[in-house]
Amino acid sequence: MSFTKTYDVFIAYHGSYATDGSRSFADQIFDYLTSRGLTCFYFPRANKDTYKSNIIEVMHSRVFLLVCTKGIHLCENGKIDTQHHYELSTEIDAFYALTQVGEVSVSNARVVACGDFHKGDEAKFHELFANRTHLYYNGGEDGLQEIYKWVREKADNHETWQRAQITSEIQEVFSTRAAMNQNCQLNDRIATAHTVRVVGISNSEVTARIDPKAIVNCVENGGSVEMLFLDPEGQFTGLREQEEGLRVNRIKNITNVNIDTALGFYDRIKVNKDNYKLYTYDKQPRMNMIFVDDCLLLQYYANKIPGIENPTFFIVRQDNSPIFQFCENAYNYLKSDAVQIEV
Repeated sequence: MSFTKTYDVFIAYHGSYATDGSRSFADQIFDYLTSRGLTCFYFPRANKDTYKSNIIEVMHSRVFLLVCTKGIHLCENGKIDTQHHYELSTEIDAFYALTQVGEVSVSNARVVACGDFHKGDEAKFHELFANRTHLYYNGGEDGLQEIYKWVREKADNHETWQRAQITSEIQEVFSTRAAMNQNCQLNDRIATAHTVRVVGISNSEVTARIDPKAIVNCVENGGSVEMLFLDPEGQFTGLREQEEGLRVNRIKNITNVNIDTALGFYDRIKVNKDNYKLYTYDKQPRMNMIFVDDCLLLQYYANKIPGIENPTFFIVRQDNSPIFQFCENAYNYLKSDAVQIEV
């Protein structure tokens, strides 16, 4: 029997409620791997009703990571104590069984030993982990990058490549931004959203052209809003003005007005003000992106042509969403060294 590999990696952990458990480390690893475009199954974020369904998700995963600390319960022989960790041992057994029928390789499973861990003990946990060097993580970007590099190498096989070629996530294409505005009901989407993330040059769609009540309603009902503006004082604003043949300071002035408008939204918000953040970035503007939960409005900044005249793509995240993930990665890159505006 062959199982469709839905996930790049299954993240197992121990101790959801124990103070010396690995849940917090697993959270960090999950967030980092998903931000880099990997598909991960991780029970605390999976919205599953029962833990027993995990065995099915193990079978649908290419790679298996066990995240643990020295608080994991072991038998005298160094193996995992199945009485303390029944569900965890079942997950490990399920992946090990796949290696025995050729579905995956034992080399696709590793332990991520976190915190003050005695190196070497993890190879005794189970036959799945025997006789191999594993990964160690004590926090920080370098450790996360090492984990990502290994998972990416294992998951990025021919099947992943083929799966990424066909996608149905582009739902509609509008010839201009005005056509998008007539069809997408952006005010309604933002007003009821859980997460809104915006990056562009002046971000006029979510400042000058939005109903302020939509932004306020989103934040006051527990949603989060982030806007990244091209730095009006940065070099790339002036370069874009030259490329579009505009008067000096034209884009700069529009962006400053829109930032001031966005600051005005903040003043109208009564609760959850910390959920509203504004930033500037100083990099070449290439895409205008409005993420509203699992939907994305995408425009490219073509040479010389103003953004408002470019086609707009309406994208909806799917189980297989390489374009959505690509755009999220681009957004995270711009945000990584953006400067937050004081509100």
